[in-house]
Formats: sequence, structure tokens, C-alpha cells
Amino acid sequence: MLKSVKIFAVLLAGILASGAAMAETKVAVFNLQAAIMSTEAAKSKVNALKTSSEYSQLQSSAESIRAEVQKLAEDAQKNSVTWSEEQKAEHQRKMNFKRSDFETAVKKLRAMEQQVGQDIQKSMAPKAKSALEAIIKEQQLDLVLDANSAFYAGDGADLTAAVVKRMNADK
Repeated sequence: MLKSVKIFAVLLAGILASGAAMAETKVAVFNLQAAIMSTEAAKSKVNALKTSSEYSQLQSSAESIRAEVQKLAEDAQKNSVTWSEEQKAEHQRKMNFKRSDFETAVKKLRAMEQQVGQDIQKSMAPKAKSALEAIIKEQQLDLVLDANSAFYAGDGADLTAAVVKRMNADK
């Protein structure tokens, strides 16, 4: 009986000690991609892409094609009842070609955006990591989780804005 009381006391002390240790654990969350893309440098590079002549021309082309597809669709809706089967088939073929052209232009735009995004991520990841490590050290954090995988994190637990601020200041 005395032996089981001692075991219980040791277990209870262990549970209390681990509870106290857990209470002292400092946890935060961080979103690397959001931090990098929110910096002034990243915004500047994205803006440079969107104002580049190649991107602007491709975007204008896509908008023009989209307008043509819409006009063809409206024309078909108004006049298809009076068209022969050959005219309907020809009109449908034109619409399919235009849709394909539009999809190709949009894919090119997205590819350009992805490339710039990847370049930004690659070039700025070390700077973000350095800023995050400095904040972790300053705040004496024990654990930092990916913000995307956290179920809940209060405003004070998210380090993303602090990292962005530090990265913008470091330029």
C-alpha cells in the first residue's frame, strides 16, 4: 500500500511538472508564402510584370478574344433559329477556335505570373527565414507552426506581419 502511494505521488508530480512545462511553451504560427508576397519588393516585382509590355499585350489580346467569343455567343442566341445546319456548325467551330485561343492566352498569363512568383519565393526565402529566426529568438518562442495547418491562432500568435515588417525594413 505504501509503495502504491509513493508511485501515485511520483506520477502526480510528473503530471504537474509536465503541465507546468506545457504552460510555459510559447507557440506561434507563420505563413512563409504570404509573408514573402506581402513585402514591398515582391509587390514591386508583381507590378513590374503586370505593367510590362508583353504581359499587357497578352492581357489585351485575351480580353479582345473574350469579347469576340461573347459576341459570337450573342449572335448565335439571336440568329441561330434562321441558320442552316452548316451555318450553325461553322459558327460553333469559330466559337471553339476563339475559346481555345482565349484559354491559351490565359494559360500564358498564368505561366508568367507563376514564374515571377517562383522567382520571388526563391530569391526572398532566405531573407524571410532570417527575419523569422530573429523574431523567434527575440520572443523566445519554443514552437512555430505553419499558419495554413493551424486550426486556430489568435492575432497575437501570427508572426507573418512581423516578418513582413522586418523584411521591408531590411531592404
